[in-house]
Amino acid sequence: MRQRWLSRMNGKGVAHLAKIAILLAASLGASSLMMTSTGAKGRRSSSERDATLARVMLEPSNPIIFGANLTQTLIVSGKYSDGSLRDLTRQASFKSSDPAVATVDPSGTVKAIKNGLAWITAKVGRLSVREAIRVQLADQKRAISFVNDIAPIFTRLGCSSSSCHGALNGQHGFKLSLFGYEPETDYKAVVEASDGRRINRAEPAKSLILLKPTQSVPHGGGKRFEIGSLEYQALREWIEAGAPAGGGESKMVRLEVVPRERVLLSADALQQLVVLAHYADGTTADVTRKVRYQSNDDSIATVSTDGLVAAKRSGEAAILVRSLDHVTAARIGVSLSPTVRNYPSVSPHNFIDDFVFSKLKRLNIVPSELCADEEFLRRASLDLIGVLPTAEEARKFLASRDANKRAKLVDELLERPEYADFWGLYWSDRLSNSRQFLYEKGTFFFQQWLREAMEQNLPYDQFARELITATGGLYEVAPTSYYPLMKKAEDMATTTSQVFLGVSLECARCHDHPFEKWKQDDFLGFAAFFAQVRHKNRIRQNERVLYLDPKRELTHPKSKQPVTPKFLGGEPVKVEPGRDRREVLAEWMTAPSNPFFAKAIVNRLWKHFLGRGLVEPVDDFRVTNPPTNEALLDALAEDFIRHKYDLKRLFRTIVGSRVYQLSAQPNGTNKEDKQFYSRFYLKRLNAEELLDGICRVTEIPEKFPGFHLGTRAAQLPDPKVPSYFLDVFDRATRETVCERKQTTSVMQIMHLVSGDTINQKIRAENGLIERLIKSGKSGGEIIEELYLRTLSRFPKQEEAQLAQQGISQAPSPREGYEDLLWALLNSKEFLFNH
Repeated sequence: MRQRWLSRMNGKGVAHLAKIAILLAASLGASSLMMTSTGAKGRRSSSERDATLARVMLEPSNPIIFGANLTQTLIVSGKYSDGSLRDLTRQASFKSSDPAVATVDPSGTVKAIKNGLAWITAKVGRLSVREAIRVQLADQKRAISFVNDIAPIFTRLGCSSSSCHGALNGQHGFKLSLFGYEPETDYKAVVEASDGRRINRAEPAKSLILLKPTQSVPHGGGKRFEIGSLEYQALREWIEAGAPAGGGESKMVRLEVVPRERVLLSADALQQLVVLAHYADGTTADVTRKVRYQSNDDSIATVSTDGLVAAKRSGEAAILVRSLDHVTAARIGVSLSPTVRNYPSVSPHNFIDDFVFSKLKRLNIVPSELCADEEFLRRASLDLIGVLPTAEEARKFLASRDANKRAKLVDELLERPEYADFWGLYWSDRLSNSRQFLYEKGTFFFQQWLREAMEQNLPYDQFARELITATGGLYEVAPTSYYPLMKKAEDMATTTSQVFLGVSLECARCHDHPFEKWKQDDFLGFAAFFAQVRHKNRIRQNERVLYLDPKRELTHPKSKQPVTPKFLGGEPVKVEPGRDRREVLAEWMTAPSNPFFAKAIVNRLWKHFLGRGLVEPVDDFRVTNPPTNEALLDALAEDFIRHKYDLKRLFRTIVGSRVYQLSAQPNGTNKEDKQFYSRFYLKRLNAEELLDGICRVTEIPEKFPGFHLGTRAAQLPDPKVPSYFLDVFDRATRETVCERKQTTSVMQIMHLVSGDTINQKIRAENGLIERLIKSGKSGGEIIEELYLRTLSRFPKQEEAQLAQQGISQAPSPREGYEDLLWALLNSKEFLFNH
C-alpha cells in the first residue's frame, strides 16, 4: 500500500479506507480477467460420448510392398457420427484375398510373399473395408544395406543420441555420429575401429555389437534389445553376410507418419502410428518398428518403442519420429472431458478463425465470447501503438453505434505517429540497437531509419534486404547498423537465421545439431555468404564503415579449404566474382518459395498479438518443434506473401480476426488451454507501455536524462538511458537477439505499491487529481474519469459505490481520489493487456 496509508492505519476509520482500496484492486483483477471459470454456450455434458460408428477405413491407403518377406503395418480407423476418428485396429479382424501373394496377421501386419495384388479386408462389427496391397520386386534378391538396415538401429535404440555414443567424444572408446547423420563414418566405427573387435565374422553371435546391447556381457547402456528380436536378427544377418559396407543403394529422402494428426477422446484411448520411409528411387518401406519415437510432452501423451500412443491428459503433444538424419512428427490431441452437446456455431471474421475454430471443435473446446468494446479498444491500442486510449477516446468509441467501429479504430491506430515509435522500438530490440555497439549517434540514426521504415510501411522483404545487403558508413547508411554486434561471418549467420528465418543454428556452429537436421557443413555454407563482410573505423566520431573484401573466404575448420556458400536445406551456390554474396542470399531468403522467411515473421508477430507463437519459441523452427496449428501458419504466410509482405495489412488481418477479439475470460471448456487460442491470453504490459501508461494517466511525464520533458519511454533510442523503472520491468538490454523477458519479481511489486514512480506522479502539485477537483466535476464524474483513463471503461455500479465510500472516509477528497487512482494503477486490469 502507499506510504501515506501506512502512516494512517491506526487512525479511526482509516483502516476501513485501506480495506476498501485493497478490495477494489483485487476485484478488478479477479472479476474482469480470468481468475474464475464461468460457463459457456454448449457446456460439456456429464454423460459419456454416444456417437455411433459410421464407417471404417484402412490406413495407409494404396500401400505397395517392394520385396519378398517385407511387411506393411495397417491401422483401422473408425469415423463416428460426431466426426471423430478413432483407432479400431485392436477390435478389427483381417483377411487376405490371396495369401499366396500377401498374408495378414491378427494385428494387421501384411507380409509380402510374391509379386501380385491381394485385397486386405478389415471388419469391425458389421462394417468392413478393403484395401489393395501390391507386391513388387519380390523376385529380386535384396542386398542388406548398412545405411538403410543397420545404421537406423543405432538411432532407434538411442545409441547415437547425444547422451550415449553420439556424444562429442562418444562413450568408452566407441563413437557414433549424432543420430546417425554420417552412416559411412559409423560403418568404420563399428567394423574397422579398435582393430575390428566389435564384430566377429567367424562367429557372429559372439560379436560385441550383439553381446553388449543384449547384456550378455556388461554394458553401461543397459539392455537395448533381446536375443532374437528384430534388431538382433538384422545385425546378425548383416555380420553373417560379411558386414558389407554396401554402396549404390537408394537412400532415404523423407519419413512419412500416418496419421499426421489425431485426437484421442478417452483416458484409455490408443493410437498406432505407421511410418513409411521414402527412398530416392521412388520405393517406400514400412519402418514403423525401425524408427525412434519420442513425445514432446509425456504428461499429455506417451508413445511406445513401436509407435503406440496412449492418452494421459487433455492437451496436445507432438510425437517425434526419427531415423538417421530424417525427422517428422505427428500431432496427437487429447480431450478427456465429455462431449460438448450442441457445440455453438461460431461466426468467423476471416480465414484465421476457420483454422483455429475447426481445431477447437475437434478438441471439444468452446471458444470464449467476444471481448467487450472497452477491452478491444484498450487491447488494440496497446498492441498496435503501445499507448493507452485517453478518456475522451474511450467515451467516443464506447458511444459509437457503428457496426464497423473496430475495423475503423484499427485503421486510425495504424496511421498515428505513435505507431512508428512503437514498431521502431520493437525492431530496435530485435536488431540490437544499442550505443554499446553503435555509439550514441548511431543509435539515433538507426532508430530514425527503423521508425521511418514502419511509418512508410516498407514491405518486409525490402526491409530485410536493405538490412542484409547494407554497405557504407554507420552514419551515412543506417541499415549497416544491423552488423556491428556481429564480429565474424559465423555471428552474422546465426543472427540472420534467427531473426529472419526463425532458425537457431548456434548448435551447428561446432557440431551437427542435436535436435534438427542441420549439420556443421550447413552452418558453414550459410556463414560463407558473409565471409567478405569487413569493418574499418573512420577517425571522425567513431564511425565504422562496412565494406566487402572480395578475396576473403571462410575456411573450413577440418579441411582447411574455402567454404562454398550454401542455402539452408539447399545445394552449394556459385556466386559470380565481384558480386555481393549477401545479395544472392537476400534474393533466396525473400523469395516467395523460401520455406522459412514469411513463416518466421508471421509467427513472430502472431506471438506479439496473441501472446504465444504458433511455433514457440518463435526463433526455434525445426521439425522436432512443430507448430500448434500448422495449417494456420501456412495460410498466414501465404496471405502475407500474396499481399506483397505488407505489414499493416497483416496487422489488420490478425486484429480483425474473431480469435484476436475473444474475451480473456475462460469458460468451462477452455480454462486449461494454453496453446490453441480459444481465449485471449493475458500479457503483462512491457516496461515502456507501463511507464508511458502511468505518465499518460497522471499527466506527469517522466524526465529522462539528456532528453526533453515529454519524451516517452517508447521513443528512447537506447536501453542505456538511465531508468530504474524500465530496468525493473525488464526492458530489453539488446545485448543478444532474443524475445523480451516477462518476469514477475518482488522488486516490481514493491515499486508499484510504494515506489516513487506512481506515488510521486499521483501526488504531484498541479497534477491530474488537483486539476479534476478544480474543474468542478462531481465526485461521480471524477471516478468515471479515472476509470476511463486507466481501464478504458466506465465503473460498474458496485465499483462506483465502493469508491465513493472509500473517498468519503478519507481525511480529504483529494487523498481519497489519490487512493482510488493508486488502487486502479495497481490493479491487474491495468497492469495486463487483456
